[in-house]
Amino acid sequence: MHDFTLDFKLTSLVFPLMPLFFVFRKKFEKPLRIASDSAQEKAAKETSFLQEHLASVIQVQLLHQEKNETRTFQKCAGERMKALNHRELVEVLFSSCYMAIISLGMITILGYGGYQVFTGVLTIGMVAFYSYMGRLFDPLRAAVDIYSQLNRLGTNIRRILEVTEMAPSVPELPDAVDFPTRIRGYVEMDNVCFSYKSAESVLDGIHLKLGPGEKIALVGMSGSGKSTIAKLIARLYDVNGGAVCIDGIDVRNIRLGSLRTKVCYLLQDAVIFDRTVKENLLLGNPSATTTELQRAVEIADLTELVRRLPQGLDTPVGPRGNVLSGGERQRLALARAVLQNPSILLLDESTSALDAPSERRVLMNLAQQFSHQTIVFVSHRISALKWVDRIIVLNRGVIEQQGTHDQLIHRGGLYNHLHSVPAVLTSTQDAPQAPREI
Repeated sequence: MHDFTLDFKLTSLVFPLMPLFFVFRKKFEKPLRIASDSAQEKAAKETSFLQEHLASVIQVQLLHQEKNETRTFQKCAGERMKALNHRELVEVLFSSCYMAIISLGMITILGYGGYQVFTGVLTIGMVAFYSYMGRLFDPLRAAVDIYSQLNRLGTNIRRILEVTEMAPSVPELPDAVDFPTRIRGYVEMDNVCFSYKSAESVLDGIHLKLGPGEKIALVGMSGSGKSTIAKLIARLYDVNGGAVCIDGIDVRNIRLGSLRTKVCYLLQDAVIFDRTVKENLLLGNPSATTTELQRAVEIADLTELVRRLPQGLDTPVGPRGNVLSGGERQRLALARAVLQNPSILLLDESTSALDAPSERRVLMNLAQQFSHQTIVFVSHRISALKWVDRIIVLNRGVIEQQGTHDQLIHRGGLYNHLHSVPAVLTSTQDAPQAPREI
């Protein structure tokens, strides 16, 4: 303000330019708001995607969707960058108009002020000259700041991509092979030993054979190793000793992508993404037909839910599926697994949130429709699995008993105890817990 009071005439020359500030501010108000809202929306979408997927890395790997989800993230990041660039462009245009008015004022002041200095009327004019010249560099400094911000954003995106492209926790051998188009689903665990890093042994010399199409249940107290067996068959971890083979091939010699298409491991904590019901289902099989979708919905007992939803299969389920109840999320994840049509299905407490009648109905549907697939059930609800071909009773990392429900009841022992105690005492996951891998 001091500069403008140097000379009343200089101030009078610049003052008529002031209304232009309000004109341009009004003109850019809406574009600035729209651009800012869009950038914020894209940033929120990208952040939500990252939070959801970094917390669900294992499920993405199990669905063999790493490449597709990476492309989806790159699209989100690209949209955010585009929105940010657009916002910056609008801001730069607004700043340019702002600076143009200032520059016009500067030219007027410098022209008239220079004339006064030349004639000796304004002796302080040279000081004002340098003051105004300094302001001409403001747009350049702003451009440098914008460039720095974009560089920081680019660094963040590169770091995120590094995380999404990290090598899996189990290595894929260079000479790993694909499964044949069809596999029988024969599983053999030969003297398998396993422990989670430095923790005590979880499995100790497990010998187990599962015939093609066999339906078995793994039961036992918490920490007995039942969930670990399912994870090793899916090769979420590698054994410390022995081998896990499918159709006579060591799982370590099979390409992970091929293994994920034939072996489906379903977690207790159903991972549902912030998409529609249909889009979540199609992660199991992107090329599924309408008939196949309907079949999966029926097997998972989701028909009534889909009928109730306002947009049916096209209803968004919210971040982590928060629109749905725990049981509905589990059934949606199960329907997704049905669409995948694996040769070996591993259900690790995957129906624990369902009431007993619903759980039995869903499991029976699954067994009837997947009569030729090998299915492994890990559950603390023994009453829902009395019908399976074989029940494996685990205790402290070893197989203590096995047989049908009637055979085991007749023999007595640990199974009788498990059958009689409340289910909560035998749940849910093996201890110690596996460390999280990203």
